[in-house]
Amino acid sequence: GMIDNVFPASQAQLNMVMTQLKNLSYLTDDLYFLSLASAGQLKLSKNVFTINSVLKERVAWLKPQLEAAGMSISIEEGGPLHFIGDEFRLGQVFSILIENMLRYCSQGDRMCIRLEQTAQEIVLAFQDTGPGVAQDYLPQMFERFTRGETSRARDSGGSGLGLSIAKAICVAHHGTIKASLPAGKGLLITINLPLPAQGVAHR
Repeated sequence: GMIDNVFPASQAQLNMVMTQLKNLSYLTDDLYFLSLASAGQLKLSKNVFTINSVLKERVAWLKPQLEAAGMSISIEEGGPLHFIGDEFRLGQVFSILIENMLRYCSQGDRMCIRLEQTAQEIVLAFQDTGPGVAQDYLPQMFERFTRGETSRARDSGGSGLGLSIAKAICVAHHGTIKASLPAGKGLLITINLPLPAQGVAHR
């Protein structure tokens, strides 16, 4: 448009083009990530870390956005939950779920994150008080390019890849992620991460 003199070659127009280029770059990166995951070629950088700490770091990172939106997050935990996995990638999952809350919930909504550990697995439950989704949308939630605007009515933007990326990361850790509708309102997303056979320090 600028080349053909349809739009002025102004700083504002150039900034808009740059924003779109960045969005396309992010989309390309996300699709490449999912292609690797689908082909079983996703490489994880595994180490021992504490899930509580990673979760709290991600919540702290997004706290300014949560406060600006009038939303809050609480964490219910016991002792530290040690895990062997890719710290960055699991942190990415936590960010995706919190950003989903920011995208679809409204001022005054809350999210409670509960952490538990059994002898076999670590369970993380992310439950918000937002509008939830339609029951028939639940089976599609983790598919690529699906977005729940019909039931979560805000104009959210986004590519519709976030939850599919979260699922790919959980599956790469031999875990699961699922969504359900709790009693009342809101959305509950539960992550189950198996502990390795040799055992990780229990709380």
